[in-house]
Amino acid sequence: MTLQAIRNAWNDFFFTKQPVTGIAIFRICFGLVLILNALFLLAGFSDWFGSHAIVQYSTALTFTGTGRINLFSILGASDSSAYLIYGTHLIAIVGLTLGLWTRSSAVVAFITLVSLHHRDPLILNSGDTAMRVILFLLMFSRAGDAFSLDRWRALKAGTTTGPPAFQMPWAQRLMQIQICIIYFSTACFKLQGEAWTNGTAVYYTTRLWDFERFPVPFLNDSLVAIRLMTWASLAIECALCSCVWVKEWRNTVLILGVLLHLSIEYSMNIPIFQWVMMSLLVAMVAPQDMDRWVAGLQGRWHALPAPLEQPVPVSRRRKAA
Repeated sequence: MTLQAIRNAWNDFFFTKQPVTGIAIFRICFGLVLILNALFLLAGFSDWFGSHAIVQYSTALTFTGTGRINLFSILGASDSSAYLIYGTHLIAIVGLTLGLWTRSSAVVAFITLVSLHHRDPLILNSGDTAMRVILFLLMFSRAGDAFSLDRWRALKAGTTTGPPAFQMPWAQRLMQIQICIIYFSTACFKLQGEAWTNGTAVYYTTRLWDFERFPVPFLNDSLVAIRLMTWASLAIECALCSCVWVKEWRNTVLILGVLLHLSIEYSMNIPIFQWVMMSLLVAMVAPQDMDRWVAGLQGRWHALPAPLEQPVPVSRRRKAA
């Protein structure tokens, strides 16, 4: 392979224009997860972020340090500041989900989310880290070019016509690489442990009673089933950082990934994490595949709201009625 071939492959991967359908649908899925996460934060909000929170702001700074994006350092660590940041975050993520001032909403959502996370880092898990990273990359995408109020407003104003224009997918590609890094690092970490290689890890994880949601005794009482589930989950995570790049295998691997996260969501109570990861898998779908599926749905069932893509004249709506 020549350097020119590598350069061409690089440019094709990051900069060849692709349909924006996929990143727009990902924006909606990811935005719904952000809203769900924000609603979860309301339970005991003052205990986590208030002026008399369990973790005081001065204590939080010993973990995060200074010089980071943190609105609390500007507004203070009062109750009113916490609710102001939270309210702004909620408005921003709703706007992001609806595609209203999409890029600005993404920027505000990122700043407010990071500020809340830096206010109390002790209540976070790796899903929260993934949300911050992906939300940062989403700011640079053209996620508001389809299925958004921004597009609907542009169609009404006549500033755009026809289907959404193809755009360079480099921001989505960076998301995909980051998602693969997550699964790669997870698989590497698990392979260092004897319990995962000998097939007994699921036995221990399903007996963490503090995390138990619904029991599955018909599986967990069988050593054969336990080993199969352990090795299968490890194989799926390895596939999600490698085989997912093979076009012929991608959709199958993504379906297996969703099933893996649904099974964990069923058996273990780890709030939001599985839904974060399942929403991220939407970004792994090839833009052409997503565009083809959506076009098929539009043509077959008319399942998507017409005003988001092509306004229907009033005369036609009356005639159809």
